[in-house]
Amino acid sequence: MFTLDFWKNGEIMENVKEIIAQNLVSLRKSRHWTQQELAEKLAYSDKAVSRWEHAETLPDIETLCKICELYGVRFEYLLQKEQPKNNPYLVKNNIGVRVLVMFIAICSVWIAALLAYMGVQTVLSKNVWTVFMWAIPTSAIVCQTYNRLYFGSRALKCVMHSILNWTLLLAIYLELIQYNMWMLFLVGIPIQAVIVLMTVVKIKTGADYNPKKRREELWRSE
Repeated sequence: MFTLDFWKNGEIMENVKEIIAQNLVSLRKSRHWTQQELAEKLAYSDKAVSRWEHAETLPDIETLCKICELYGVRFEYLLQKEQPKNNPYLVKNNIGVRVLVMFIAICSVWIAALLAYMGVQTVLSKNVWTVFMWAIPTSAIVCQTYNRLYFGSRALKCVMHSILNWTLLLAIYLELIQYNMWMLFLVGIPIQAVIVLMTVVKIKTGADYNPKKRREELWRSE
């Protein structure tokens, strides 16, 4: 059974804030995340994360629970000074489950596209095969949403944004094919360049800069 470290007289051996701070640092480094990357996942500023890890302040209970869920540990894990090898408060790695849920969500998009295709063909006798083209950029959006929530892979983000860029343009082109608007694809070239350049900048700086989000994070950290 879990217990905090106590002196025989019942006083806490070390400051709980220090223990939690050490465990937060250890957990973050185990995922090879920067403070900025963790801050983005929690919708806080890197300044707030730094203050937590230096034991200057503690996150609120809701944020601590979110941190535990993110790392796959139970709340009690954060309160242990030393982590045993067979830690009973480690939750089984759920990355595989999250990947499975993501694929189920993507499959749902294609099922919806198939149902829409069959419904329109049955009721209106129209062959709206382009609905499947719209399912591709929609799937990219779903994949990127899960990536942002659970994985935070910049490479996957770049790939999904690229797929979204070109397949969205293709879907629009096919819908308006009678107008032969092939010049739409020229728009995709600078967009693709921006996607690649932003990915390179984020990798080099280790940050995703968004002025509006940054202001909100700084406000929450105060």
